[in-house]
Amino acid sequence: MGDLRRENEVHIQPFVFSESKWDSEHFGVRSAKIILNDSISDEDREKIKQGFKAFDFITITNVDNRADNNVWIGKETGAFQTDINVQFKKSLSRTPARETLPTEVFEACPRNERILDIANKSFKYSRFLNDPWLPPKEAKGLYARWVEDAFGKPGRFFVIAKRHGVLMGFLLFSMDMSASSARIELIATDKVHRGESVGRSLITTMEIVLRQRGIATVHVGTQLDNLSAFGFYTSCGFKFFTCNSVYHYWPFK
Repeated sequence: MGDLRRENEVHIQPFVFSESKWDSEHFGVRSAKIILNDSISDEDREKIKQGFKAFDFITITNVDNRADNNVWIGKETGAFQTDINVQFKKSLSRTPARETLPTEVFEACPRNERILDIANKSFKYSRFLNDPWLPPKEAKGLYARWVEDAFGKPGRFFVIAKRHGVLMGFLLFSMDMSASSARIELIATDKVHRGESVGRSLITTMEIVLRQRGIATVHVGTQLDNLSAFGFYTSCGFKFFTCNSVYHYWPFK
């Protein structure tokens, strides 16, 4: 769900600990997130452990899957691994292929029930579904909520593919102009239309828009066990970038 580091960044904080308001609202528990950008010192580890006390649910992301951080998390916290998030990126130096299906792009897209329906029926791979402490209904509905929150928002772009008036799939992306990069947030195809080049058409259209805006690279992440996504992104010209281990921690469970 998001690239956790910026390429060529000179000063990177070893860790970032912040409240996760979105998770707090969606799951109804006090939530926070910790991003471990580098190896963590003993002093920082103590700061992190003290911060645990203010929250019920904490997501810990170990960027680049650093072994020393994994050891510390396993030995000194009650956190359990829920995901290995694999990051891919693609340089937009080449002219994209021509899309094979009619597509449209919308910024601040109005609410669309068909997009929500596809989102509700997709995304079977999720770290939230791997957590027995999260309410199943909210865990399953998280991605549809993510889509719903993107409707009508400037800076959030939907690409949709249609044929004969039927919406077959969508792609949600956002851009970071300062870093000349973009991120695919979500992509999904109605299962009835899988194998019909819907995903490839969505990717191609997004790349055309990004080139027009001077974006140089596009990033996307997926779960380690989502092998079909690996093959799809590779076939679209994406290259492996890094992987991040993700843990959930419930201090009071």
